[in-house]
Amino acid sequence: MKLIGVLVFGLLIPCCSIGFAGDATTQPTIPAGQTDRLPHIHVDLAARRISVDCEALSVKTPLEFFCVTDGGNEYESVLRTPAKPSDIHFALLMLGLTPGAPATFDPVHKMWLPPHGPPLRISCQYVINGKQVTLPAYRMMRSVKTHKEMPATVWVFDGSRVMPDGLYAADMTGYVVSICNFDLTMIDVPALVSNSNDTLEWEIDPDTTPPKLTPVTMIIEPAPVSALPTQPAGVPADQFNPGPGLHGGEQ
Repeated sequence: MKLIGVLVFGLLIPCCSIGFAGDATTQPTIPAGQTDRLPHIHVDLAARRISVDCEALSVKTPLEFFCVTDGGNEYESVLRTPAKPSDIHFALLMLGLTPGAPATFDPVHKMWLPPHGPPLRISCQYVINGKQVTLPAYRMMRSVKTHKEMPATVWVFDGSRVMPDGLYAADMTGYVVSICNFDLTMIDVPALVSNSNDTLEWEIDPDTTPPKLTPVTMIIEPAPVSALPTQPAGVPADQFNPGPGLHGGEQ
C-alpha cells in the first residue's frame, strides 16, 4: 500500500488514527465533526462516499479525463476541481479503501498490465433550471463517432504514485479521474485503454452535461467487485500502443 504520510495529512485531520498499513477493511477513527477538514471534499463515513466540489467545462474536443484539477488538462476533461488529488486519495483511505496501481509494463514478460484497485462508482449532482439532477458520470459522455451514450462504467482507485522526492504525483499532474490510461492518474478505468489521440472514443454529451462553470458535486463511492469487467491479465507489448501517457514498453 502506498504511504501518503509525507503529505501532512496529520495536519488536515488532527487526532485521527489512520491504518495506512492495514487491510482494505481497516477504517480510521474520525472524531465527530472532523469529516469536512479536507478543502472542497465532504466525507460521509456512514454512507461510505465522498463528495467533491467541481465545475463543468463543456469542451468540444475528444476526452482523456472525466475530472482534472483547476488549471490542469481542462481542454480534454468533463469537470475540473479545486480539490487536491492527495486529499481525495486520503478521503478514499478514510472509507477503508486500499489503492492498487496504475497501468504498468512488465519488462520480464513484456506485457502491459491494466490499472487495478478497489472499484468505484462515480455520479454527479448539479442544479439546472431550478431542478437538481443526479446521474452516473458515464452518462455525461457519448461516442465521438455514433453519439451513443457511454456504456455503464466503473473506475478503479489505482492511487497514482508517490514520487522519489516524496510528492504525490497526481498533485503535480492534476490527473483525478481518467477515461484512458495515464501513468500518474489517481482513478482510472479498469482496462488497458490507450491515450493516443487517434484512439480517443468519447466526448461530452451536451444533452446531459450542464453549461460551462456550472457547480457540480462529484460523488465517489465503492462499487462491488462484481461490477468489474472480465478482462485479460495483461496484453503483449506488441499488441498495445499505450500512447504518451504511459512509459516502459518497447513497441
